Amino acid sequence: MKSVEIITLVYKSKEWTKFIVDQMKEFGYAKDWMVQCRVVANDPEVKGLLDYPRSQGVGVSVYNDPNPEDYYINRVYRCWNWAGKTSPAEYICFVNSDMAFAPGWLDNLLRYAKEGLIPTSRLVESGKIPSGLHALVQNFGRTPQTFDMEGWLEYAIANAIDLYQYGGLYMPVVFKQKLFQGTGYPEGNLYEDGVGTLNGPVKASGDAYYFAALRHAFGMRHITVFNSMVYHVQEGEMDAPQSSAE
Repeated sequence: MKSVEIITLVYKSKEWTKFIVDQMKEFGYAKDWMVQCRVVANDPEVKGLLDYPRSQGVGVSVYNDPNPEDYYINRVYRCWNWAGKTSPAEYICFVNSDMAFAPGWLDNLLRYAKEGLIPTSRLVESGKIPSGLHALVQNFGRTPQTFDMEGWLEYAIANAIDLYQYGGLYMPVVFKQKLFQGTGYPEGNLYEDGVGTLNGPVKASGDAYYFAALRHAFGMRHITVFNSMVYHVQEGEMDAPQSSAE
């Protein structure tokens, strides 16, 4: 049986940590796949955020960044790389902590976990910030407390379509772990004079840069799977108050 690990990062909010763990527990399954889930604290000072996932039997780990004073985006990409490369599973599925899932999202995404493809879910975003290619916009709440689960599930089921289109947004995404082990995200966004330098405007996000590199090196095509429906609050944990997480 093939294995996949769903991985999310957290860095300050107990509420969002609990939210994503509850989502993974309820919707983190796929027929004929062995599914594991893990929460990674992107800072050793917030390891207290891992108490709830640990109590729920969800895997936990803590990332110690070698350059903790670096720009946060650079540290985030390094954490994703560490998390993916330390996974014991055959495939990895990265998700954000402010995402909610619909039944079948993982089964449908994993249908396209095959050579030559980079499958991503179709996002329904809250409208907090401008969205991107193939995404839908509908507000089902922007905090764990205001999330409308019933409305979201009704909408997701009504709008799921059994097809895919090229391009799209970048998470949830599935990679073969062996491929990721040998590649990985750049350590930051792309600027005029290189990756992660912060000099001038951003030319491309680290996600876009990595997907383009996989296309160039291996001919892999980024696709959006239209019946893998995932709600994205957008910057949920970033806008949340700091939890007392020690």
